[in-house]
Amino acid sequence: MNTTQDALHTFIVKVCQEKMNIEVPSDADLNQEIGKAYDLDSISMYELILNLEEQYGFKVADDDIAKIEGMNIEQLSQYISDICEPA
Repeated sequence: MNTTQDALHTFIVKVCQEKMNIEVPSDADLNQEIGKAYDLDSISMYELILNLEEQYGFKVADDDIAKIEGMNIEQLSQYISDICEPA
């Protein structure tokens, strides 16, 4: 995992614990889909996306919400990098 992925993982854990009161397993498999790795249901996933949008300054298209839930941390990091890249 690179520095960007580490920072993203740290941010997600912080959001899960502080804003959603979800305890993230210390052995979360970051190669798994985000929803499974962090044990998120659909409402928690939506809340996480809102926090990611606020933190990183982008808007997730409605069509991409389900895609994000199926991404692992590396794929999510790349997605954010791609969407936040200046045109």
